[in-house]
Amino acid sequence: MALLNLESVALTYPGDERPAVENLSLSINQGELLAVVGPSGCGKSSTIGLLAGLTPATSGLLTLNDSPILAPGPDRAVVFQDYSLFPWMTALDNIIFALDESGRATGKTASEQAKKLLDMVGLSSYSHKYPSELSGGMRQRVAIARAFALDAPVYLMDEPFGAVDAKNRVSLQDLLLKLWAGDGNKKTVFLVTHDIDEALYLADRIAVFTPGPGRVLKIIDVPFPRPRRRFFLVQDPRYIELRNEILSLLQKEILAELQQVEGGAGI
Repeated sequence: MALLNLESVALTYPGDERPAVENLSLSINQGELLAVVGPSGCGKSSTIGLLAGLTPATSGLLTLNDSPILAPGPDRAVVFQDYSLFPWMTALDNIIFALDESGRATGKTASEQAKKLLDMVGLSSYSHKYPSELSGGMRQRVAIARAFALDAPVYLMDEPFGAVDAKNRVSLQDLLLKLWAGDGNKKTVFLVTHDIDEALYLADRIAVFTPGPGRVLKIIDVPFPRPRRRFFLVQDPRYIELRNEILSLLQKEILAELQQVEGGAGI
């Protein structure tokens, strides 16, 4: 069942002549982990802003549970690439703040829940460290724990692992799957990524965006059963075929975009 819907959505930022998003239609199902891939400037992050209610659409309709998305709300949690932690708060206090502000817990209960979340992300011994005292991977673990503290039905994730090293990226991907599945009541995740391998490992479906203005070029169903094992996954012929298909789609679209900009003269 579709939980999030975008119908013929367009977005043009003030002062820009060219839209960031145009004629974007997409449905995200309840409990689905949908990944979006596409070149830089294709409207992926703009779509996050639209779904979060941070940016109003120029035209079209966005709905959550059939209700229009008009503003931010506690039913959607956002995880950004740059951690977005309060630098004057410890790791523990960042999560307590989220629990307190959302009304989910206060006082001793909030502190206990925050400690459990830090333990889940492997940072229980760093609870009293400030963001400046943590590595990039650790800061992103705290940011993810803080987002999941909200227990929102929808998680909007804008390249959340893009700024961490390869080892931490793998660890954070597995952490996301653990938190997404939870106790069996899966969250709905809209994940923006540049990494095709990441999308194939994590997602139920992949939406391939065209170069800007952003719109859906193709939806690809990811056929691999869960739980997925990286070693076996990358050796599956279907994995290689899907990866090559996505690469081919992106390359053709980027080439067509360049040719259009140059008046069809080629590169």
